[in-house]
Amino acid sequence: MQIRAVARRLRPPGDARLRRVLLAYGLGALIEFATWLTILLVAYARGGSVLIGVASFAMLLPAIVLVPVLAGYGDRRPRGQALAIAHLLVCLASALTGALLYAEAPFWVVLVGGAVLTTTVGLVRPMHFAALPGLATRPGDLVSANGLSSSLDGVAIFVGFVLAGVIIQATEPWIVFLGAVLIGGLATLLCGGLGARADTSADTRTDRSTGQIRAALQGFASLRGNSAVVILLAMLAITSIVEGSNETLNVTFNDKVLGLEESTAGLIAGNYGLGLALGGVIMAGLARRRTLAPLVLLGALVLGVAEASVSLLHTLPPAAVMLFLTGVGTSMIVVSARTLLQRGTDDTILARVMSIHEGAHLAGLTTGALIGPLLIAWLGPSLAYVPLGAGIALIGLLSHRSIRSLDARAPMHLREVELLSHVPFLAALPPYELERLAQGARWLEVPGGMAVVTQGEPGDGYYLVAHGELSVTVDEQVRDHTMSAGDGFGEISLLHRVSRTATITALTDCELLVVPPERFLAAVTLSVDARALAHESSQDRLAADDLLG
Repeated sequence: MQIRAVARRLRPPGDARLRRVLLAYGLGALIEFATWLTILLVAYARGGSVLIGVASFAMLLPAIVLVPVLAGYGDRRPRGQALAIAHLLVCLASALTGALLYAEAPFWVVLVGGAVLTTTVGLVRPMHFAALPGLATRPGDLVSANGLSSSLDGVAIFVGFVLAGVIIQATEPWIVFLGAVLIGGLATLLCGGLGARADTSADTRTDRSTGQIRAALQGFASLRGNSAVVILLAMLAITSIVEGSNETLNVTFNDKVLGLEESTAGLIAGNYGLGLALGGVIMAGLARRRTLAPLVLLGALVLGVAEASVSLLHTLPPAAVMLFLTGVGTSMIVVSARTLLQRGTDDTILARVMSIHEGAHLAGLTTGALIGPLLIAWLGPSLAYVPLGAGIALIGLLSHRSIRSLDARAPMHLREVELLSHVPFLAALPPYELERLAQGARWLEVPGGMAVVTQGEPGDGYYLVAHGELSVTVDEQVRDHTMSAGDGFGEISLLHRVSRTATITALTDCELLVVPPERFLAAVTLSVDARALAHESSQDRLAADDLLG
């Protein structure tokens, strides 16, 4: 069942526009990682590991500040147009940076171009994920597009790093950027004429540049007294520090320890991307476990042991395997921790907590870029991996007890999730959305002969039958069909904002699961898959009850 679920998320969506956007996303990710490694290799050639750290910091810092502000402008334009503009900006920034390299400009000037490129690349991702819901027209397409986007990231890390290393070894660094310009132009063309419109409620929202800053500050305040969530966020930030440090360590290790050339530097770094891709597939099946804290710990141990083991391996194949495993371990930590945050955080502060997580990720990468050269100067290019590996494993062990408390506070409610997942339009929701619906639902015992809902009354929730049998009465006429275990009712009044269209009466003692209206609407209306299936279900029910003209 887990293999089929993963396959559904990774199948190509049917809409041609979605396939174009996904292809453009993959091309953009290829540009991101190929150009990033190219600048790091140029930095290493001109100033060693210290300059790699300086370059990483200089390119990441503007993106941390500017991307949340600039991304808000995408809500004021049609989604397809905003996405095409983002890809065009990547194309232009690649041309600028490539021209600076071709002209042999001072490296600090090249870094200005690199910072512009990193910022524009950072704009593509939010524009991409904002455009997907408006392009998904069939049930399952949105889930598939999200799954494929995640897999494309991992593959692009490997392919982009390897290509950059080979091209630099065979030609000149600016050639990588020439290729990026051509690829970026193709991505821009693929996103032209999509016709995806922005959310119609966007005009009523507050200015995003101010909102992002205010939300982040309020998010920090909301964590007061919630030590388990703080520790989990710290664990994610430390994982990002290891990732950021490795970008410097890998290039230096490839040169000083393995004695290899630029082409293998890409292979060394790219194996991490393959590990991320595989880890994501593994976690797609494991993320529905009742307890996730053990997977966070296991991921920390896998990442820590593999990271520290690199120092003991002075040949390419085993070192590449260990770096592959660091990617697997990172995926285990990140996916499990995100799911725990989604399960255990109150809805009223979830967006703010997740925004802190994203900020911590970028800050961790930036901190890692500064730590990497210091570790090399202190311990040398081989042993520099040891404190990172030992540190992440030790922190995983020390934090396990606190993180485990999140599992206890946010159980999966397996019975509720199982019942909800039998409803086709709810089964289309992501796993964490089903879990949040289950957490907010309540059980209701109804004796035989009692009316559960009455025609003409306002809708007060969505009902699912766990046990018992109920009759359906419309305009005082009892319908032939009855409701039994697995059936649900109440979606018509909630989705169409009308009064109850039927009276539902318990024929026997019944046990019902009731989902509050606000949670039901928040989950169903924000998912294209679920919304389409829910409306189809409501139309079928209206037809069965002879309520369609």
